[in-house]
Amino acid sequence: MKKYVKIILIIIGIFSVFLVIDCIQAKVLNNSPLIKITKNIDGGTLDKLDVGILTKTYYCKDFKKTIFRWEEYTCPNTINNTDDSPTASKITWDEITKNGVNEELLIQNIDIDVLNEIGNELQTLVNEAYEEERANPEIIFTEGWARILEYDRFKKVVDIGDSAMKPLYLIIYKSQNRGVYEYLCAYALYKISGYDFFWSTTDEFMEKFNEEVLKNNNP
Repeated sequence: MKKYVKIILIIIGIFSVFLVIDCIQAKVLNNSPLIKITKNIDGGTLDKLDVGILTKTYYCKDFKKTIFRWEEYTCPNTINNTDDSPTASKITWDEITKNGVNEELLIQNIDIDVLNEIGNELQTLVNEAYEEERANPEIIFTEGWARILEYDRFKKVVDIGDSAMKPLYLIIYKSQNRGVYEYLCAYALYKISGYDFFWSTTDEFMEKFNEEVLKNNNP
């Protein structure tokens, strides 16, 4: 009996070492994990996604990016912002200054109805996604959480257009959390804005977004 236990422990140990090595080579060298499920994507900025036990590798249009399973990431949009784009011509961000965000002015310039619509759509979307995962846990591995970016509720928010930008910004700015809900707000704002910069977390998005606003307000 002890012999079998020893063999099992040895197998578990070997597998654990292999898992750690696989995780290190994937993360440090930006490689795909060796033990993985591959999903091919048709259209969009993501071509393929390799999902491993501890890491995920995103094959974007021009590069690949490996992150831990618990991290959030979206391939950057390839749309470039130009002076004659809708965002540049219609939206001004007097609320964002070099000294920080004028929260009072930002709230004054918010359309409350749009704010409520966005909050309802995205929070409902997050709740529905969690329910979907509880009913079908396998979907987490086969499609990942990024699948919800293609759902109608998210597209509906993006389709609101320019009037959704400041409400989305306010939601992120005021939120004490940095979960899927806030990330969805950031990605929606990113798509509507037309800005083109690399980001992987909500906080990084806010920093880069503010930089772009200040650069465009003060060319």
